[in-house]
Amino acid sequence: MQKIIFVLAVLLCSATANTQATKPIVATPGVGVNGLKLGMSEKQVVALLKGDITWSGYHEQLISFVDYNVSVDSILQFVLGFDSCGRYQNDLPENLPVFALYFKNHRLNFITISSFSATPDHLERFKLSNGLKFHDKMSSCIKKLGAEYVPVGYGDYTGDHYYYKLGMEAVYDENRLVSVGIFPPTPRFKAMIREKSAELKKQIAELDKD
Repeated sequence: MQKIIFVLAVLLCSATANTQATKPIVATPGVGVNGLKLGMSEKQVVALLKGDITWSGYHEQLISFVDYNVSVDSILQFVLGFDSCGRYQNDLPENLPVFALYFKNHRLNFITISSFSATPDHLERFKLSNGLKFHDKMSSCIKKLGAEYVPVGYGDYTGDHYYYKLGMEAVYDENRLVSVGIFPPTPRFKAMIREKSAELKKQIAELDKD
C-alpha cells in the first residue's frame, strides 16, 4: 500500500511540474505577467523570480538612458518616478522573460518583458492577454491595440509606443514586437510629460556638469 502511495505521489509531482512548464506566460496591461503583479515589494518579486538580479538607483538609470540618446522626459519610468531598478543583465529568470523592474516607495510600478535572451520555451509560451505574441508585426499590434499611444524615439528601434491608458509599452525592432512594458494605466501621461519635462531636463543638464 505504501509503495502504491509513493508511486502516485511521484506521478502527481511529475504532472504538476509538467503543467508548470507548459503554462502560458500571459502579460496583462496595467496588471502584470502571471504571478508577477504591479504593487509587489522587492522581496516578493525576488522570491518569485529568483535568478541573478543587479540593482541600481535612479541616478545610474538616468545616466544609462541619456547614453542611449533618448528623450528621457518622455520615458514613462521617469515620468512616473522610481527609486530603484532591478535588472537581469545576463540571464533572464527561468520562469518569466522579465528583464527590468522599477520600484517607487518599494512598490513595483514598471515591468519590462523582453524577447532578447528569452529561451525558446519563453517565446513559445508568451502572449499578451489580447493574444499578441513576440515578433508579431507592428501593423498587427496597432490594429489590435489601437492608435491611441505616445510614440518616443529609442535607440535603433523602429517604434516605442506607450499605450498610457492601457498601461502597456510596445517596443518594435525591424517592425516586430520585441519588448513589452507593463505599468499602471496613466491617463494623464501627456500632461505629466509637460509637468515634469523641465525638472527632468534640469537633471540631465546636471549630468553634463559632473
